[in-house]
Amino acid sequence: MASRTLTNTLSIVCLCMMWIAFSITLSIVSCNWLWFARSGSILTLTGGVLAARRLIRLGVKEFFHAEHMVDGGHAAPTPDETESDRQEYLDIQAAHIGFWFIIIGTIIWAYGDLL
Repeated sequence: MASRTLTNTLSIVCLCMMWIAFSITLSIVSCNWLWFARSGSILTLTGGVLAARRLIRLGVKEFFHAEHMVDGGHAAPTPDETESDRQEYLDIQAAHIGFWFIIIGTIIWAYGDLL
């Protein structure tokens, strides 16, 4: 169940954005931008989770097995292969988003309190 939750990219991104919006609001109300800077750490952690989506989805054993397996395929893709291709596409999307979250989160974490 936890791995299924951690592989839902849209939910993770939405929760992270809500957390950052809350921290910006708290920073404005309290006139203390440390809250916003701290949200950078959450953004960075979220980026790490998104970047590791494939590992989380497959598990360690299956991940390493899939990395070393060569599949010749079939004449027509099976439903399992079609779903596998879709999941791999989602893994790549999540990794791209995660990469940018890590970069932006680190910058916010380092300099967010200077606002």
